[in-house]
This record gives sequence, C-alpha cells and structure tokens, in this order.
Amino acid sequence: MTTTADLAARLRAMPDDELERLVVARRLPAAVLADSGPQHAADFFDLAEALRTDDAVDAALEHLPRATLLALRDGSTDVGALAPAVALGLADADGAVDDAVAARLAAHPELADLRPGGTAPVRPAAPEDQVADQDRVRATGAEHAFTTMTVLAELLRAVDAGEVRELVKGGIGTPLARTLGERVGADPDSVPDRLALLDDTGLADPGEGRWAVTDEGRSWLVAAWPDRWVDLAGRWWRSLDPAVHEVLRTADDDLHDLVAVGRWAFPAGARWLDAVLLDVAGTAEVLGLAVDGTVTPTGRAVLGGDATAAVEDLPPTVANVYLQHDLTVIAPGPLSPADDEALRTVADLEAPGLAARYRVSEESVRRALRAGSTRDDLLALLDRLSATDVPQPLTYLVDQVATRDGGIVVDLAADGRGTVLHGTPEQLDLVGVDAELQQLSWERPDLGTLTTTHPPHVVHAALEEQRYPAALTAAAHPATQDGPPVRRRAGGRSPEQAAHALVARLRLTTERGEAEPEQEWLGRQIDLAVRGKTPIRLTVRMPDGSERPFSIVPTSVAAGRVRGRDTSVDVERTLPLSLVVAVESDA
Repeated sequence: MTTTADLAARLRAMPDDELERLVVARRLPAAVLADSGPQHAADFFDLAEALRTDDAVDAALEHLPRATLLALRDGSTDVGALAPAVALGLADADGAVDDAVAARLAAHPELADLRPGGTAPVRPAAPEDQVADQDRVRATGAEHAFTTMTVLAELLRAVDAGEVRELVKGGIGTPLARTLGERVGADPDSVPDRLALLDDTGLADPGEGRWAVTDEGRSWLVAAWPDRWVDLAGRWWRSLDPAVHEVLRTADDDLHDLVAVGRWAFPAGARWLDAVLLDVAGTAEVLGLAVDGTVTPTGRAVLGGDATAAVEDLPPTVANVYLQHDLTVIAPGPLSPADDEALRTVADLEAPGLAARYRVSEESVRRALRAGSTRDDLLALLDRLSATDVPQPLTYLVDQVATRDGGIVVDLAADGRGTVLHGTPEQLDLVGVDAELQQLSWERPDLGTLTTTHPPHVVHAALEEQRYPAALTAAAHPATQDGPPVRRRAGGRSPEQAAHALVARLRLTTERGEAEPEQEWLGRQIDLAVRGKTPIRLTVRMPDGSERPFSIVPTSVAAGRVRGRDTSVDVERTLPLSLVVAVESDA
C-alpha cells in the first residue's frame, strides 16, 4: 500500500533536478505550480495530493507504454518495464504501486482487458507500384520539401517585416491568412499550420501576439537548400513527444493508420495521441519525408542528418537569372539562398516557386541605396547574377535613382562613435552651409568628407528632412533587438521555470517554521492519517532513552499531542508529538 504520506516522503528525498523533471513530466495545472492561491502546493504533502488526484493520474497513465501499464496492473517487478512509472512517481523503486494509480487502472475497462505480449496490429503493405517506383517517390518527396521550405522562408520574411500578428483570442484572422497566402503562394487555409510549424521548430516565436524571427530562423534563411531540409526535419523530429517517437519506431517506415499503432503502443493515450499522430503523418508528407504514407529512403536519411541524400534529390540551384527589359527578373530554377538574399536587396519577389519571378522598381532600388549599397554595388550585383548583359532600361533606372536619391553616403565613424559623410565636394558644400543643419557641428577633413559626433541615424534623418539624397550604410543602422531565441509562455514562465520555482519553495517551506522541521514533517504525516483514518505505527522515545513502537489509529493532532486508539490493547492513548521519532503506515 502506498499513500500520500509515502509519496510525499519519496518526493522529499529526491534530488532537486530529478524532482523538477517529475513535476514537468506530470503536467500539473498552473494553479498547483503557482506561488499562491487556494490550489497551490505549499509543501510536499500538497504536491503529493495533487499528483494523486484522478485527473493527474489519468494524465500520467496516458503517456505510459503498454509494457509499463501491464506491469503496474499486474504487480510486476520488472525494473525495465516499471522505469517510466517510477520516473513519474506512480510507483516506488521497489515496484510498489501507488493506491491512487491502482484505483485509476481498475477504473479503465480498456486497461483491464489488456493482454501481455503480442505485436503491433498488422497493417496493409504499401502498394506494389510505390515500392517499385522509388525514383518517383523520391522526386515527389523532394518536391514537397522544396515547396514547404519556400513557403516557410516567405512566411519568415513576412514575420520579420512585422506583418504577422495574432488576434486577442489567439491565432491569425482570415484576412491576414488570405494576404499571407497570396504573398507566399500557398492556400490560405494552410497558412496557420505552416506558422505553427515555424513555432514548433523554433524558427519563429509568436510571443505575446506579434510574431518575431528567432536567431535560429535567421540562420536557417541563409542556409543552403539541403541544409535547410535537414535542419528543418531535425527540429521537427526533436519537437515531438517521446511517446510519438516510440509509436513511429514501432511503425517503422509505414505511417498508414498510425492511430491504430498508437492505441496499441499507448493503450491509455487515445485522448491526446490520436490527433497528434494524424498531424505527424500529415506533416511528414508536407516536409517531404514520406510519400503516400511511407517514409522515403531520402526522408530517413534526412532525419538522420545526412545532407548528401537531400542534395541528390532536391532540384539543383542555378547561378544566373534573366534580366528583362520590362524590369522583371526570371530565375529559371531555384537560386541559392545567398543569391536569393542578394537579389532581394534590389528587387521584390512577385511569384515564388521553382522558377521565381522578381521585379526591380524605383522603390526597390531606393531601398537598396538607403541600406548602404552604392550605384556600382547594385550594377555589379546585377551583372554577376545576369545570364546576359544588364538591359539598358535597368541601368538607366539605377543611375536615375542613384543620382537623385543616393548621392551622399552616411557611414559610422571608424572609432564607432560619430558619423562620416561621403559625397561630391559640391554636395558637401551645400550641406556644410545649410543653416538647418548647423546644429550638427560639421568638421571637414577633406573635400569629399564631413564628420560629426552625432549618431549616423540622427544625421541621416536630418538630411532626409532637408531632402538631401542620403543613404545610410548597413553598418550605420542602429542596433535592433533580434527575435527571442526561446519561446515565451503566456503565463510568463516555462514549465521548467515553474517547476524549479516550486521545488525551491518547497525546500524553503520544509526548512523554516517555528516547529523543528522534522517534527513538522511527522505532524503532517499523522494529520494525513487522521483524515484518512489510516492505522500508523509511531516510534516514541521513552524517558529512559529507549524507543517503543505504538500501533494506533490517530483521531487528532492538537496542542503538540497525538490522540488515537491503540489497536494492540484497544485503549485510547495520548502521546507527545515532540517524542515521536518516526511514523510508518501500519495498513
């Protein structure tokens, strides 16, 4: 028999890190983990009672594999089978099952009918044509992966531009989903799922309503296509629950009817596992890891971190684009992420996909100049990427915008403090004598340079206000805060942080108090026995220094005394709590 007091004693004896892992794994309600409130755990007995409630035990049983459930139900002493249950506090190291756990096992008919042994249910084999045509399967998987990565990359750029905000009630609205779908070239209905994938893989963070790109997301955007695929698949795999990993290992490469496999492997987990497994099977197809319900050879290699297989299946990148006289840019195949990023500095993406279309406009050229590029930089970039000569209309557009909007370059001073202006002597003559800019206190070390102690972004704003053609270099942009590397939780604390705070609070509660800590602990054990009318054995230190056991059914604990009926001689006894040195269950 294992009671609340027994569990509280085990919890108290656990190392802090082990106890924190148990609290996180048991997924207790936030009210129990809170620092205050009517349901918060004030001591180890409260925590033990919270872990033994019907809902808490059911939630734990839902995550236990078949062998562990059978070991709990049948009283097995198989250490390996019982290990998951011991880690969750459902049984002790000797295999003694908590009474509350035994009661919940008996309350579930589907668990009572479990039979030992057996194998996962037999499922239909994959179609013969699929087995035979592995080249088609691999090509289809790579196509799905490329399409998904393209959509995710465009969504990340929309997130980085501050275009993705959630509604107060959570999720994105239908108008935003439609807008994002048009931008990224995807069905609007799939946009929420793709955003959820970015969140699950840690590439973007929904924060508290306004999405942000994480540092990992920024790195993923500039990675090569094969590395993107391997990284994305690995992040997705690591985000899955261990129970899902177990089901997928049981299913091997066959994702048909994962729900049946899940119900066999985790007989109590249908409430949460069915929907998760359906989503996993769908996501594996979206990521190009599986085709028609079967994991492809390349998918298996990608999940194992092998980028070589991804290189062989993904469409090869192209080194050049076609610059058109109408200022459009046609990529005849996928560009490398680095070339794509470079082209986007001077052009806007109009149609994403395997053969993407971009457009150079006056606004895009102006944006590039204001980001720090010069006329020569832009023309050199276009010349490098173009499969032919740069068309005259495009050269004319760059020249026209550069002359009008990028004549003066605002850069950060070499020592990192102040600003350096570069331009023609005529332009700097006008800037230097402009009465509206005198407060910047210019110095002119040479004809082509002006300097000031003011920050570059302040100088740039002042020049733009006076309509000077100024461009701020990339190095001179003010530092911005990147997206948070760790996803935040609505409650302000992650489960790990809440568990750490709970354990620290329980340790402090155990150590302090007017009574001696050990006496306070013993008093709480006796109080539980009073409430449960449970027989206990008290070891009492006698006046001569010896210790004597008393088996009693306690009726009250008050004024430093324990009252109860002595079961051995059927008399009422009153014992000083200060002389009690040990309490054991006598049930």
